[in-house]
Amino acid sequence: MYKIGLIGCGYMGQAHLIDSFSRENICIYGVCDLNRKRAEEMGRRYHVKKVYDTAGELIADPQIDIVIIATYPSTHLPLLKLCLENKKHVLCEKPITDNLADGPEFVKLVKENRECKVLVGHILRHNDTYIKVKEMLDEGLIGKPLIMRMVQNHNTLGNWEKHRALIEETSPIIDCGVHYIDVMRWFTGEEVTQVDGVGTATESGLSKGKYNYGMINVMLSGGSVGFYEAGWGNSLETDNTKEFIGPLGRIKITYQRERAEHKEDGNLISIYKYAERTTEYINVPFDEKPTGAELEHLIEMIEKNIPANPMIDDVYRSFEIVCEADKKITEKLLKRTEQRHDE
Repeated sequence: MYKIGLIGCGYMGQAHLIDSFSRENICIYGVCDLNRKRAEEMGRRYHVKKVYDTAGELIADPQIDIVIIATYPSTHLPLLKLCLENKKHVLCEKPITDNLADGPEFVKLVKENRECKVLVGHILRHNDTYIKVKEMLDEGLIGKPLIMRMVQNHNTLGNWEKHRALIEETSPIIDCGVHYIDVMRWFTGEEVTQVDGVGTATESGLSKGKYNYGMINVMLSGGSVGFYEAGWGNSLETDNTKEFIGPLGRIKITYQRERAEHKEDGNLISIYKYAERTTEYINVPFDEKPTGAELEHLIEMIEKNIPANPMIDDVYRSFEIVCEADKKITEKLLKRTEQRHDE
């Protein structure tokens, strides 16, 4: 049985606890969080054996086999270093760091410490709905090239301060964009050759050059194109559009929570076939974020020496692309601010 130590008891940390708590081959041994009360609450809820005062104390404990890092991006690299120094296996949430300059060091550490298995949490790679769509695309169901339309907007009414704090660390484009750029490369087997983006701030109180809404567009080597739109704000409508269009038809994903009916059936995949003028529907069972599937993959990496999914080079490439888009968006915002000041 593997003993798990969780660092960070926020939204994603709790998702890991929920999906891993009842698994027979693991024990949630310890947790820690900057908010001690929250860590203690999670400890009671999930019958955790120990609540640690610091991440360093948790990582140094010889009882811990696997560390889950579910903290802000700026802490990921130093925590990874400490885990590897203590010979821990690691499941680290994305993005790998809060800036592109530190990305290569994260990759280097993973490659130089192969005895310690490291998996970065690109959760859509382990999501049965996305795996099913990938299979359909590989079968040529809608042909190529693809148009990929992806939106991840969140209404933050009542919870804006949490999102504002995260924006000071990383933009919405980077935070979740790594998932969807990875999906575009994974689904098509193509490489991103061009990237651009726009963004703006509709909320007050953000630092200079920071934004709460952005959109990036990419061109891929096989002729496919895609856009990813991400925003966090009090006046935005929550939107999770995920659509893939080819010359032979289109495939759309509707998340369980957004279905008007039959929510008990899980996520919905709609397949429109142009030649037949027909639409088919597939239900994919879905309960929570498949963080447990990620953890099971990490355990297989430990026991069977299988590759990470995605591989660390793919993780870095997606991170590099969204960072390039974020840089372009920020430069445009700053230039626009300067022009207004001059006027």
